[in-house]
Amino acid sequence: MTRRSHTNLYRAAALAVSMMALTSCTADAASEDVAPISALTEIYEGSYTSAPAEEILGGNTFASPEDADRSDVDSTARVAALMLHSWDTEVDRTETAAAVRAIPLMSEEWAANQVEPERNASNGEWLEPADHGAYSVPRVVPAIGDAAQDVAADKAIRILDVTWRWVARDETPLDGGGHRQVTVYLEKTDGQWDVVGHQTRDMTTAMPGWKTGEGK
Repeated sequence: MTRRSHTNLYRAAALAVSMMALTSCTADAASEDVAPISALTEIYEGSYTSAPAEEILGGNTFASPEDADRSDVDSTARVAALMLHSWDTEVDRTETAAAVRAIPLMSEEWAANQVEPERNASNGEWLEPADHGAYSVPRVVPAIGDAAQDVAADKAIRILDVTWRWVARDETPLDGGGHRQVTVYLEKTDGQWDVVGHQTRDMTTAMPGWKTGEGK
């Protein structure tokens, strides 16, 4: 079935919701919304590893597409936001690697846009975590305020606050982390919600006091 493109109404609603989100307070990011992945792990599109997941991605903590209830818009948006911020410096070359893993949650059109760049835009922030083989531990909560919007029966917008810290495999306490606001655009086709777009906005460059074992 051909997927419908965004309407002017959808775009206008998205802009309005984004503006509301920028002026809203952020939620307490204390909930733990991470789930294990299977031992057979898809690293990049068309590439697989049969090594145990705990030896590959995020110490077996990363969310996977199978964790999303695709009949539920909020579940789909939450898992997508988690996956977009789940990075493993021993595997990933760029932030976009996480988006590639989230392709099963996306429409075909949006999935085609998930192409890794030549350089990592967050290279500076990844240097210390990479020295310790670190992976990110994200937390996701809905943005406070009238951020979420059901544009139509088959179109929705969800805005989520994402915070993350780095966990070093050698158990070195790491400062830093991050905080972003993620806008996820979704459309429903044949009873299943697909991510048809997403945008991120950095809220802070670091999360003071977020070290291994803290920030929960």
